[in-house]
Amino acid sequence: MSIFKKHKNLDFSDENIESLSESVVDLKNILSKIGTNIGSHELNNVLASAMKKDSKSFKKSILTNELFGGAGALWELYCGDDNLQNEFDKRLKNFCLELKKIGISNARVNQILNGLK
Repeated sequence: MSIFKKHKNLDFSDENIESLSESVVDLKNILSKIGTNIGSHELNNVLASAMKKDSKSFKKSILTNELFGGAGALWELYCGDDNLQNEFDKRLKNFCLELKKIGISNARVNQILNGLK
């Protein structure tokens, strides 16, 4: 299943890139608090490709198993601490919302959004 609607342009406006950048920084900060770097490299790739306004690279960087794949993917992270888990869920939800704002349309992203508080 493609994560992009056919012929839909991605919106790499300065505002969207800035919001995505803040979201990535927030998500990486909570990962640091949790004591893991799962998905950090991939988050950097997502942000770098957005800043370059490179749709092909952006699409490729989002389609990684480390972010939205199965077992061991970032979205499945369990912290073991309710406060950290709530903060992580909030940051991940914000990241997914930023992806949607840019133009991502994907069942997995929607599933994650619907499953988070």
